[in-house]
Amino acid sequence: MGKRMDRSFPDYAQFPNLPLIEELYAQYLKDPEGVDLSWRRFFEGVDFAGALTKSKGLSEEPPHLRIFELVQSYRRFGHLAASFNPLEVGEKKDPPELRLDRLGFSESELDQPFATLGFCGKKEAPLREIVAALKEIYASRIGFEYMDLGHVELEKWIQERIEPVLKIEPSMEEKHLLLEYLYKSEIFETFIHTKYVGQTRFSLEGAETMIPVIAEMIDVGADLGLEEILIGMAHRGRLNVLSNILNKPLTTVFEEFEDDTTLSFAGNDDVKYHMGFTGEIKTKKGKKIPVSIAANPSHLESVDPVVLGQVRALQVKKKDAERRRIGAILIHGDASVAGQGVIYETLQLMNLPDYSTGGTIHLVVNNQIGYTTTPEEGRSTRYATDIAKAFSCPVFHVNAEDPESCLIAAKLAVEIRQKFQCDVFLDLLCYRKYGHNEGDEPSYTQPTEYKIIRSKKPIREIYYEKLTAAGFLEQKIAETLEAQYKGLLTEALESAKAKKTPEPEPRPDEKILEPFPSGVSSETLKKIADTFCHPPQPFHVHPKLKKWLEDRYNAVSGDPTKKAIDWATAECLAFGSILLDGRPVRLAGEDCKRGTFSQRHVVLIDSENGTAFCGLCKLKEGQGRFDAINSPLTEFAGMAFEYGYTWSYPEALVLWEAQYGDFNNGAQIVIDQYLASGEQKWNTPSSLTLLLPHAYEGAGPEHSSARMERFLQLSAENNIQVVNASTPAQYFHVLRRQALRKVRKPLILFTPKSLLRSPANTSPLNDLITGSFQEILDDPTQLTSCRRLIFCSGKIYYDLNAEREKRKTTDIAIVRVEQIYPLHQEKIKKLIGKYKGFTECLWVQEEPENAGAWSYIGPYLQSYLPKETLLRYEGRPSNPTTATGSHKKHKQEQQALVDRVLRVGL
Repeated sequence: MGKRMDRSFPDYAQFPNLPLIEELYAQYLKDPEGVDLSWRRFFEGVDFAGALTKSKGLSEEPPHLRIFELVQSYRRFGHLAASFNPLEVGEKKDPPELRLDRLGFSESELDQPFATLGFCGKKEAPLREIVAALKEIYASRIGFEYMDLGHVELEKWIQERIEPVLKIEPSMEEKHLLLEYLYKSEIFETFIHTKYVGQTRFSLEGAETMIPVIAEMIDVGADLGLEEILIGMAHRGRLNVLSNILNKPLTTVFEEFEDDTTLSFAGNDDVKYHMGFTGEIKTKKGKKIPVSIAANPSHLESVDPVVLGQVRALQVKKKDAERRRIGAILIHGDASVAGQGVIYETLQLMNLPDYSTGGTIHLVVNNQIGYTTTPEEGRSTRYATDIAKAFSCPVFHVNAEDPESCLIAAKLAVEIRQKFQCDVFLDLLCYRKYGHNEGDEPSYTQPTEYKIIRSKKPIREIYYEKLTAAGFLEQKIAETLEAQYKGLLTEALESAKAKKTPEPEPRPDEKILEPFPSGVSSETLKKIADTFCHPPQPFHVHPKLKKWLEDRYNAVSGDPTKKAIDWATAECLAFGSILLDGRPVRLAGEDCKRGTFSQRHVVLIDSENGTAFCGLCKLKEGQGRFDAINSPLTEFAGMAFEYGYTWSYPEALVLWEAQYGDFNNGAQIVIDQYLASGEQKWNTPSSLTLLLPHAYEGAGPEHSSARMERFLQLSAENNIQVVNASTPAQYFHVLRRQALRKVRKPLILFTPKSLLRSPANTSPLNDLITGSFQEILDDPTQLTSCRRLIFCSGKIYYDLNAEREKRKTTDIAIVRVEQIYPLHQEKIKKLIGKYKGFTECLWVQEEPENAGAWSYIGPYLQSYLPKETLLRYEGRPSNPTTATGSHKKHKQEQQALVDRVLRVGL
C-alpha cells in the first residue's frame, strides 16, 4: 500500500472533485508510491489512455476534460476579459489564457456538441454556447478573482452562487430604491457645488454608486446577523456617506460649511470631512442597526487598524465570540490601497487569534488615479487590489456605471464574510469628476482621460434612462424624487444660515493633578503573587525560572519594609489588582509575554509539553479579562489597533509595548494624528498606555532613546501624560491610576532596561500598600545643607546618587521629575522653597541637549528660580543621533557627565 495522505481525498472520481483529483495526480507524478494503491491504478489507466489516443493522432485529452479545463480557465482568467472599467474605450480582446486554441480546441469544433458540465441548462451543447455561457458569467459585467486561494470550500460556494447563470436582475422595488440612492448621492454633491462654490468637499461624483453599495452591504449584513457596523474611510465621498447612509442631519452638515460651529475643547477642531459620526440605520425589513464612521486624519489608510481595534474591542465587550454580530467596512482609494504599507500590516492581523475580527469588507473606490499619479506610475501590479492575493482574499471588480452588478457583488461580499469569516475586496471602478478636489484642474496631467470623463452622463442619468427605456419607471416618479430631496436640502441650508453662533464653552477643569489614592491591601497582593508564582500541578516550570518565581513570591510575602519588589513584580501586582477591581487589562507588543529583557514571564510555558499557564487569568471568578499578546512585528498597525480598542472599551487598561522605545517612531502617524490630537480634533478620548523602554546604556542609537522630546513637543492642554517613573512603586501606582480614575488621557510611560534587575531600583511592599503616584520625588537623603539643587528624570538619578554616596557628598540635593507632563509646578516651587539658599541649580539628563526633556522643562524651571540663579544644563551635547554605538565611548561619556555634575565647583 502507498503512504497514507495527510489530506482527505474523494473515494471516487467525479467532476465536482476534479480540483482535488488534479492535486492528487500532481502528487502521483512526483511520487507514484506516495498515493493510495487504488488511485495509483486509476492514474496509470489515465496515462495509458492518453498514450493510446496520442499514438492514433487524436486529441490528448477526452472532450469532457477539455471542457473542464475551459471552465477552469474562465474561472481563473475571465476577469481579464470582463468589462468593468467605465473609462475603457472599445471592446476587450480575449486574453491568451482564454484563447480556444490554447485550450486544445479548434475553430471547427465550435458547433460540435460537448458535455456542458452543468452550464447552458442542458447536458450537451455546442462549444459556442458553452463559451458564451462562461463569458456571460466570468467575462462580462463583473470580474471575479477567487480561484487558487487555497480555500476549496469557498471556491465551490462562489461557483454555486454564480453558476450556471449569474442572475443580475433586482426586483422593481430594489431598482427604485437603487435609483433613489443615486439621486440623493448626485443631488447632494451638485447642491453643495452650487451653494458653496470653491469649498473643498472631496466630491463623490463619478463614484455615486458607492452610496447604494454601502446601503446594500448594511442591509444584507443585518439580515445575516450583523448588529453593528463600523466604517473606516478617507475623505472622498465622506460627507455624502454621512448624510445619505448615516443620516447625519443636513442642517449640521451645512453649519460646518458655514463654518459657524464653535471650535472648542469639545472635539470639533478638524475639517468637516475628517469628523466621525454614529447613526442608526433602518433596514428594508425594519431592523435598526447602529453604523459608525470613525474620525480620521488625512493620512490615508491609517484609520484601518484603528477601526479593526474598535471592532475587536466591541466583540470582546459584547461577547461576540463568533465575530458575526459586529463587523467592519473599510473604504480605500486605489492608489492608497496599493501604496500604503499599513494595508499589509492591517491585513496581517486578519487571522491572528488576538486580532481577528471575523473578516472585513474592503470597498476600493477606484478612481484610477492617485492625485495626479497614474496607475502605471503608482503600482507594480495589474490591479490596485492585488495585495488581497497575498492573504487569499476574493476580489470582485465592478463598474460604477453598472450599479445593479455592483449590488450583486456587494451582497456576495457580505455573505462570504458572514459565512467564511475572511476578508473580501470589492473593487469599484469609477472616476473623479473634478480631479483631486473641487479646485483642481485634472486636465493638466490627464488630458485624454478627462476628455472621456467630461463627455460622460452622470451615473444617475444612465440608470434612469435604462429604467425608463425598459418600462420600469415613470418620469413623474423620478421628478418627485428630485424635488423632494432638493426641498430637504434647501430647508436645511436655510436653517443652517439662520442659526446663531453659540458662545464658546470654557475648557473644563479636569483636575488631572489631583492625588489619586491607589494603594492595595497586603492580603490582595499576596493572593496575586501566590496565584502567579504557583502554577497548578503538574506543571513543569523552566528550571531557570523556578528560583525567579520563588524570589518573587518571597518578596511579596516577606518583610513589607524591605526593599524587595522589583519592576516586573510591581507590574504583575498592578495588573492583578486592576483585574480584581473588575477592569480588563490588554497588554500587546512584540515579545511582551516574556518581555524583551526576559523580565516579565506573564505567561509561563511548561518546559516539557509546551502548554501555557497565565496566573493573572486565574485570580478569581468574575475578575477582569486579561490578555497578554505577542504582536506581529509591526508598530504602525499594532499601536493603531490598540488605540482603536480604547475607543470602544474605555473601561479597559490597554497597553502597547515597544520592543525598544526607539521603535515607536514606526508608528509616528498614530502618535501625532491620533494619540496626541484625537481628543482635541474629534472628541475621541483615549487612555492608551505606551510602554517605551528608554535608557542610555551603550546599546547604540536604535536601542537607547524613546524620543521623549517628541512627546513633550506634542504636549498641550493636558492632552497626554508623559511619565518617567524611577521606582517599582511609582510604576505600580501610575498603572493603577491610569486604569481606575475617570480622567482618560494617553499615558506615555518610559520604562527601564538595566534597572529591571538592579537592587537599587526596588521598593518595599509598604510603598504599594499605601500612597499614590507622586509627580515629583524629593531627595530621600538627609542633607546638612544644599548648595546645589539638581533636577533630573529616570535612570540618571541612580548614577548620580551612587556617585554622590561614593563621594560622601552631603550638600547636593537630587530631585526627580517623575511626571514631566503635565508638570506639577506647585510641587516644584515648594521644593525650591524647601532648599532655599542653594546657589547652583542644574537640569541633568543622559540624552543630548537637543533631545530629552531639557528644551521643554528648562524654561519652566528657570521661571521658578530666584532671579539671581541661572539654571544650568548638564548632559550630552547636541547630536544628530541619539546615542553612540560604542559601549566604551558611552561609559566614558556617562562618567564624564556624572563627574561634571558632582564636582566641587562648577
